[in-house]
Amino acid sequence: MAELFTSTTMATIIASLILLLVPTSYSSPFITYGSRDSPIPQSDIDLLEFPLNLEYLEAEFFLYGSMGQGLDSFAPNLTMGGPRPLGAKKANLDPYTRDIIKQFAWQEVGHLRAIKNTVQGFPRPLLDLSTKFICKNHGCRIWEKIVSTF
Repeated sequence: MAELFTSTTMATIIASLILLLVPTSYSSPFITYGSRDSPIPQSDIDLLEFPLNLEYLEAEFFLYGSMGQGLDSFAPNLTMGGPRPLGAKKANLDPYTRDIIKQFAWQEVGHLRAIKNTVQGFPRPLLDLSTKFICKNHGCRIWEKIVSTF
């Protein structure tokens, strides 16, 4: 007659019993928003909030570029009442490129949600996505050369 318990079954039972005996004080605390009684240190909250500016910029840039609308249309709760971006508009893209940019947009919305589910964050800052601003600060000639190669 085969043994009633195999070594794998016994190991599973023993591990389960040990886990039942571990006090809950050793388990990780529930993460709350960055308040005074939060288990997240202020230095970590600052590190999590730091990339929010970039995440807002990327989300708005890709949402407007691919669909002609921004966070106010797709996830208004993430803006926390911040001002709409200036000069943002839908880009003239072929369907394949538009789909790729749309995937980038949803990824950035996910990044915003993940950060804001961990810390409170802050309202969307005023972003200037106008062509004039981008060309003035990032050199349109460089982009024209890159685009003309395709």
